[in-house]
Amino acid sequence: MTGVFALLFISCNDDEYGPRKESTPVIESASVTPAAFTFGDSITLTARITDPETNLSGLAYEIISNNRILASGEIPIGGASHDVAQSIFVPLLSSQADNADVQVNLIARNVLKGTASHQITGLTGKRPVYNQLYLVTDNGAVATLTPQSGDKNRFHADGLTYETSFRYRIAEKLYADNSIDYSGDVYGNVNGKIGMISESGESAFAYAASADYTKEFLFDSYAFSVTTTGSTLGPDDLALSRFSSSDIGGELFRVLDLTLEKGKTYSVFGELSRAENIYNPDFFGRTAADKITFLGETGDYTIYYNPVRRNIFVGLDNPSYPDYLLVCGWGLGYPTNVTSADIAAVYPGKGRTHTDWGFGNVLNYVLMRRIGDNIFQGTFYTPGDHDHYAGFKPFENTGWGNEKRAGNFTFTGEQIIQGDNNWEIPNGENDPVVESANYRFTIDLNNNTVHIEKVTL
Repeated sequence: MTGVFALLFISCNDDEYGPRKESTPVIESASVTPAAFTFGDSITLTARITDPETNLSGLAYEIISNNRILASGEIPIGGASHDVAQSIFVPLLSSQADNADVQVNLIARNVLKGTASHQITGLTGKRPVYNQLYLVTDNGAVATLTPQSGDKNRFHADGLTYETSFRYRIAEKLYADNSIDYSGDVYGNVNGKIGMISESGESAFAYAASADYTKEFLFDSYAFSVTTTGSTLGPDDLALSRFSSSDIGGELFRVLDLTLEKGKTYSVFGELSRAENIYNPDFFGRTAADKITFLGETGDYTIYYNPVRRNIFVGLDNPSYPDYLLVCGWGLGYPTNVTSADIAAVYPGKGRTHTDWGFGNVLNYVLMRRIGDNIFQGTFYTPGDHDHYAGFKPFENTGWGNEKRAGNFTFTGEQIIQGDNNWEIPNGENDPVVESANYRFTIDLNNNTVHIEKVTL
């Protein structure tokens, strides 16, 4: 009886795993297409493996060039025969020779650990050729890397205004909005070194020591190395390293006291040169990503940068008529491209508009600059996009001096203001909803007119 159960047990194992008969798989055919390929592309491995005696279990592969393993893995197979058609990515490694011999080593296995090996030779790997590459930082800055004369593998960018440390990727292709197109080659961080990455890969890190900003970037696509060159700021250069931090109205600002000259152009670096930053258009003209021209009168100012709102504006001690008007109340804000939802995620309950009745800090009011004799200009986001209401009034100084009542003015352009006292954008049940947008107010005190136009920044 014991022998019968043993035979039954063996019979069950045979049904589950196939006959327990020693055998080895047979790799009947195997090939790779294309036979000549570019490192950083994918190849297709096709093979037919059979073993009529024992079920197949896996096909292991190694792709080797210059005695280095470029890629390896195992493809599950099964049954008595299996046809493989597998796409395999072959990365470009550092110091990889061009037109290099490549071989593929295969090992087929069955469930009883029988093996068979095969080698595919006659393959050639070529280095990719780039006409240019793109340096893309994690904060959205993009610089073109051009090949150096005499060395097609070294790509260089000069005249940068980046921070001394930043995270980046190097891309072969970009979409129209400057985001990375991963159908091309992309380099980033691979285990602490530069290497090819996919969309799920990590950014690499660069640092320029003993400097105020990063001026040059050099990528060696053969050695997979990066060299940065730093530089120091000049007297007319603006970078966050010169700014201090200050809490204003519960928001973190970076601030810098500086004498600004009317008509003078200043270079801005790193964080301050980000494309999404908005420089108050009443006081600054942005002539390039890293160039601003001051439009106000020469004098001593404080520059305010809000890293959440991503806007830059100026303030000064005791601003007053005849150079300025000050507007306080509800529902105004310096222009920003950041949404109220994103602002509220950092500062709960806050949004694009930030003014209040009073002059306690620079968020309570906004400045209008004199652009002519008794003519003042101010560009503000209004009304609040949470309630579409605004109620405010211009004054001549922080002592509530010489308020400008709405009923004393004639309004032209966008007809968004009502009221005889406060300048109101109403939100009553029967009032039309005014679009929350950037509006430019031009107040002419010579004839008591106000022109309002919607502007795109």
